[in-house]
Amino acid sequence: MKTLILMAALCWPLPYALAQVTEMVVVEETLKTVPTYGYVNFNLGSSPVNPSVRQPLTLLGCNTTLTTGHTYWNDTANLQWGVSNQVLPGVPYGWRNDGLSDYYVSKYYMASPPVFVDTSNHQDTVYIGLVLPDRFTFFGNTPVQIVHLDYTILERMYLHFIEINYDYFRWTNDFSCTDLGVDTIPMNIQCADFPWDPQGLQVGGQGASGIAPVTKSNPAVFLPSAKANSDYLTCTLTALDDVMLYHEVYFDTPDGLSKTVSMNAAYEAQGDLNLVCFRRAEPPAGCLPPKE
Repeated sequence: MKTLILMAALCWPLPYALAQVTEMVVVEETLKTVPTYGYVNFNLGSSPVNPSVRQPLTLLGCNTTLTTGHTYWNDTANLQWGVSNQVLPGVPYGWRNDGLSDYYVSKYYMASPPVFVDTSNHQDTVYIGLVLPDRFTFFGNTPVQIVHLDYTILERMYLHFIEINYDYFRWTNDFSCTDLGVDTIPMNIQCADFPWDPQGLQVGGQGASGIAPVTKSNPAVFLPSAKANSDYLTCTLTALDDVMLYHEVYFDTPDGLSKTVSMNAAYEAQGDLNLVCFRRAEPPAGCLPPKE
């Protein structure tokens, strides 16, 4: 009798435990099938040029690209200078499926292009702005991220473009990034000696970085310089492939494959920056739920 009572006591919680596990699975699958979204609240300072035009901006998340003025931006126009609380709704957040894989969208990079002083020929100096922050990670049930754009802090610069080669073959039998279907790659341009000049106060600050959304149709980045053909800033370029679901991206350098390269060395060599891409075996950190 004691044995039967003991067995009954051990077995009684089992259906309850199974029910809990089933409930957890159902909740998890529901979270993966019901799309969730967040918001981004943009605050723009004054325009660096007059007259001004609205400023475009791109958000780059896992398997997700949103650009102002595009249908994926809910047909919202580009951002307006000198206006706070410009709210972008419907920013993808949480589990998604592209028909091949489940992936999680929460980390975003943001890219805002330079503003040309002379918009007629794009040959004069430009204003390069700060996007603060230029990357973020959503969390919460309905998250909101506040972002500031300021194009009056950094000194005006000249731009010198460096081509990015998607069609490069490292070895004869390799696949190029083009062959693998790689398109948009977020890249970080970081210049340790970029001079600050907030409202002409000449505080002497140095150092700035920004995101460039490199694509197969626009495969180039720029190296800034203080003068037309001299005084180049000291800059590096880093491939931010942690939000690229299916591919890793490297630069082929004389020292081997690297995520980061010297833009100055590439510009002095007057050659392209060669990309090498690999298919991923598993999703990167930027395509998984963030760790608490």
